[in-house]
Amino acid sequence: MKHILSTVNLRPHMIEEIEEKYPEMEYRFTKSSEMTDEDRGWCEIFITYGGNINEEDVGKFKNLKWMMVMSAGLDDLPLAQLTHVHITNAKGIHKIQMTEYTVGLLLSFHKNFNQLKADQDNAYWRKNAKTEEIHGKSVHVLGTGSIGSHLAKVLRVFGTEVVGYNTTGHAVEEFDHTHPMDELAQHINEADIIINILPSTEETRGMLETDLFEKMKESAVFVNIGRGDIMTDETISEVLEQGMIRHMILDVFNHEPLPADHVFYTYDNMTITPHASSKTEGYLERGFGIFAYNLQHMDNLQSMKNVIDNSRGY
Repeated sequence: MKHILSTVNLRPHMIEEIEEKYPEMEYRFTKSSEMTDEDRGWCEIFITYGGNINEEDVGKFKNLKWMMVMSAGLDDLPLAQLTHVHITNAKGIHKIQMTEYTVGLLLSFHKNFNQLKADQDNAYWRKNAKTEEIHGKSVHVLGTGSIGSHLAKVLRVFGTEVVGYNTTGHAVEEFDHTHPMDELAQHINEADIIINILPSTEETRGMLETDLFEKMKESAVFVNIGRGDIMTDETISEVLEQGMIRHMILDVFNHEPLPADHVFYTYDNMTITPHASSKTEGYLERGFGIFAYNLQHMDNLQSMKNVIDNSRGY
């Protein structure tokens, strides 16, 4: 008997699939806030979004062999204490919804949809209303993985040039050009739009500092759908208050939820969305698909998808 504990509320058909295909396994769901030490000690397979196990809890998961994290980011996990646990994640399931979300935000900004909707609400016909094109703009994407490459593919349909950044600068399909990350400062002044998709790692935390934004075009638009800790709140405020770039579109922040009295809400050169870029009905279906595949191949760890290197965090 293998014990599967989940703090992710799987849909009935998913649970039925587990029970029908693996009658020798026992599945148990618990809310994160209600998880007991008995639950922790009982489980051998743990399905989680990643935010409900800390350093103090690790020793209580006495029988844990495999953890399926239903997200791509692992920054909330005490990876150094989990070297004995096989970890897989949901990398790759975000590319469709996060691409749609990002393109939607960019179009909304450049087409001034918020103002046009406000005009409608006020029964006001704006004469000679004009919007901007993203056609012909240079879009620089930090991160060339599954999300970045899918986003690049879609953005190129709009007639943009898409430049990617990764660790080595190796070429990636769908990007017009790629550069190594350590050359970011040399090329960022060429960008009209900059999009961050990087995960949170020791190398990326605080990576974007004020001096980098100073190198960007004043007309540049910066989008962050990766992790909020790519830059500090102080950096964001300084960039916006000094008008170093035209606009920031942020879906992720250092502190979430963003407090109602936060200074960010006062900036008219910032668009705020509540960490919603990946949240669609398709999210859980795709994540479960990876889990189901790995459950079928768990006797051969080398054949499992999205295996994490605990020492690297991805």
